[in-house]
Parts: sequence; structure tokens; C-alpha cells
Amino acid sequence: MYNVNESAILKRISEGDEKAFSEIYTRFKPELYRLVFNILKSSDLTSDTCQEVFIKIWEDRQKLTEVHSFKNYLLVAGKNHSLNVLKKIVSDEKRLSGFIQHYSEAHNGIEDKVQSDEYQHFLMAIIKTLTPQSKKVFQLCRQQGLSYDEAAEEMGVSRSLIKKHMVRSMKIMRVAVEKDLGIAFGFLFSIFADTAEVDLLLTFA
Repeated sequence: MYNVNESAILKRISEGDEKAFSEIYTRFKPELYRLVFNILKSSDLTSDTCQEVFIKIWEDRQKLTEVHSFKNYLLVAGKNHSLNVLKKIVSDEKRLSGFIQHYSEAHNGIEDKVQSDEYQHFLMAIIKTLTPQSKKVFQLCRQQGLSYDEAAEEMGVSRSLIKKHMVRSMKIMRVAVEKDLGIAFGFLFSIFADTAEVDLLLTFA
């Protein structure tokens, strides 16, 4: 049955009432958080994703007058956005993994060798900023080629903890790459696109 009180709150939000939006945010955020966390398995990513979902709802608030159950509307939006975030993580890790595993296989010219060495130093500098455990996980999974299960057995921890460290590390690397390498790194992606064969869809299943 349509909740009259909720209908009134949604109408106020659609008209730009920030207090009403704050009320519904406080009421429904815990449920959204649980749903998103079950998909992303990362508290940092979950918090960011929940924030993005509510921001999007606020931006499209005029649509709320047509909503008969805000909970269902919110959870569907949260699920869809979380799956998009997950796809982006898989895509980013696949491209970065191709770079990490194959940068030394670039063309043999002197100029290419210099550029390859520069990327290697850049990569090593980022890895040094990771926590000791994240650094160990990264080295096992992306430099030694171990699966998440193999790395978990090697370190004596759970697979989910391995994945959590990798998600955090890849997020740090993506930010650094986009900020400091820009177009040059995008060009490198095109060089390694055909050789980046990794089992990432399985590791995020």
C-alpha cells in the first residue's frame, strides 16, 4: 500500500526540500549500505557508491513524484550503480595488469627502452606507498601471477581479504596513473591491449 507520509516527503524532495531529503537519507542509507557492501565487499567503495547513488537521486528528484516505494527505487538504483562500479574495477584492473605484466616487452628501440624504464620506476614508486600487507598481496597477485586463492593460502588469510587489498591498491594506482601519466599511459594501454590476458572476471565473481 502506498505510504501517504512517504508520498508527502518525496513530494517535498522533488520541490527541492533539503531537510526532507536529509530525513529520507538517514532512514534508508543503512539498507542501501548493506546491499552495496554485499556486492563490492569494500567499505571505502561502498561509502563512495552510496554517496553517488543519493547524489544522483537528488539530481533527478523531479522523478520522485512517480515513485510508489522509495526503498525499492533506492535499492534498484544502488544495485545497478554497484554493478557498474564493479565492471569499471574489472576493466581498470585488466588494463593496469596488462601494463604491469608486460611493460618490459615494449619495443626494443633505445627511446622505447627509456620510456619503459620510466614507467617501471613510476610503478615501483606507487607500490612503495602501499601498506606492507597490501604491497605483499599486490606482489603475489600481480607480479608473481598468483590467483586470489593461492595468495590467500600463501599469506594464511581469507580470499575476501586478498580481494579487499587488491581493490584498494588498484584504486590508489588508478588515481596516480590518471593524475601523473595521463595520455602517455593511455597510449601504453593500446600497446599492451592484445597481451593482457588475465582471469579477472573469475577473481571478482
